[in-house]
Amino acid sequence: MATKSPNPPGAPVINSGSISNHEQFHVVYDGPALDEHRMNIRDLAPALVAIADLFSAANTELNGNSADVRVEVKGNFKSGSFQIELIFTQALLVQLRDMFASSTATAVSDASAILAVVGLVGGGGLIGFLRQLRGRRPEHVEDNGPSCCVWMTETEVIEVIKPVFRLYKTRAVRVFLQKALSPLELEGITSFGVVRGNDIDLDIDKMELEAFAFFDEQEDVVSDSTARKMLLIESVTFEDQNKWRVHDGQSAFFCSMDDSDFLKEVNAGERFGKGDVLVVDLQQIQTVSNGTLRTEFRILKVHEHRAPLQVALI
Repeated sequence: MATKSPNPPGAPVINSGSISNHEQFHVVYDGPALDEHRMNIRDLAPALVAIADLFSAANTELNGNSADVRVEVKGNFKSGSFQIELIFTQALLVQLRDMFASSTATAVSDASAILAVVGLVGGGGLIGFLRQLRGRRPEHVEDNGPSCCVWMTETEVIEVIKPVFRLYKTRAVRVFLQKALSPLELEGITSFGVVRGNDIDLDIDKMELEAFAFFDEQEDVVSDSTARKMLLIESVTFEDQNKWRVHDGQSAFFCSMDDSDFLKEVNAGERFGKGDVLVVDLQQIQTVSNGTLRTEFRILKVHEHRAPLQVALI
């Protein structure tokens, strides 16, 4: 259960005059591989360290040297999935009279506030913003006072508060978030979540991983081509942030569905399911960053929606 108190019972005092607050929550890794509630320490340890580093990097970006944070593991392992209880503690390292100075007046000076800006609670924050982006890059950004207007296309704009956009642009934050979710790359681990009390604050599915991938800005585009393709749907997810798994007759791969008109028809009740065939304009983008080749697929336009292919009877 989350607690908020200037001086929680048993909380260590960082230095005299500091104000300490903390949040307790469970991180949950789930999937068939964890049916026995066991997880390889070589997979778990780097992910837990990454969570601690994520909070530290976010705190440094938002608060500078005015606050310090740490994450502690509490000896409480619940059944049902692989769950670890963590305590995220923040201490403001300034005297009360300095809290009204300009350097700290805008600080995110509460543990729960940092969790919300990162997006582990509250359904928004950096994680919510990355879900909206779906791996896409903004065309340009406009300053709008306390927020930023992030233009994805000439007509699509996402408004996001500045602390969230600052974390989006901070390399360390993005890298540590990616590492915290890295167990989802393993076979049999399908989801990552955050639970406080009986409430599920966050649930990230394996199919969403690409939305949280970070690639340095200096990546080079090797090729960017669009072609008419026929695709067989292997799995369908009616959530905007998720990838769709398709097969082109040679191999299976995940792709983004960027045709908003088609998505409106699906959401309006058009029959759609596994095995259906789509004739689409498929964009394939290949990039190289840090010696790694990456291929991304996007469905730009759906031209035809057909029923599953039938085997001809002789």
